[in-house]
Amino acid sequence: MTENINDNYTSFYKKKEIKYLYPTEFVVRTFKASYPNLRTKIEEGKNQKVLDIGFGDGRNSVFLAKEGYLTYGIEITEEICEMARQRFKEQGLHAEFKVGRNNNIPYEDEYFDIVLACHSSYYLDGDDKFEHNLNEISRVIKQGGVFITSLPNDNSYIFKDAVRQNDGSFLIQNDYYNNRNGYRLQSFESAEEIEKRIQDYFTNFSFGHAYNDYYGIDEKVFWVVCEKRKD
Repeated sequence: MTENINDNYTSFYKKKEIKYLYPTEFVVRTFKASYPNLRTKIEEGKNQKVLDIGFGDGRNSVFLAKEGYLTYGIEITEEICEMARQRFKEQGLHAEFKVGRNNNIPYEDEYFDIVLACHSSYYLDGDDKFEHNLNEISRVIKQGGVFITSLPNDNSYIFKDAVRQNDGSFLIQNDYYNNRNGYRLQSFESAEEIEKRIQDYFTNFSFGHAYNDYYGIDEKVFWVVCEKRKD
């Protein structure tokens, strides 16, 4: 199913006619705003290296670059990476985009100050478990560095008609966008479950959540900010 999702997403982004790129709201709020339950201060750009996992059309990478971060990104095909490079070139921005996956990030240990995974860290290749992704993501973050991610609730639209697997992940059967059918995604029931799953790798958790009905697309998602455990 890896080849299918590669082809599906490459085709999806090729078809998009993009004039302007607007960053995801939760990303802007997490990086720029202050909230009573956001326990981790996100350092401003300057020399901070940020990895954008599964950057897609590059909307959050553009935001990061404009904020002065040293911006890097990984996506699942070279074609998606090249489309992002061209968009950045047209805007006079700089970022490094490489082919990579949640379980195979092409950077050395403790390379990044911040890793952002907006709607991406819960995609599971082959027989991988969510912990395989966590281990690889943690590997490339500096000790004390920050992990920012969004994770889907069991009741989010993407899991309609999905088949639960023995490891708690879901085999997607009825994706509205027709990109993820036949692919496994991890989901979560609560912030408590999320913390339990990732506490071996990260600490100092901040949680938020959103329940959005986008005209029939019922998205339910958790926001998570945490820090890599120090030895």
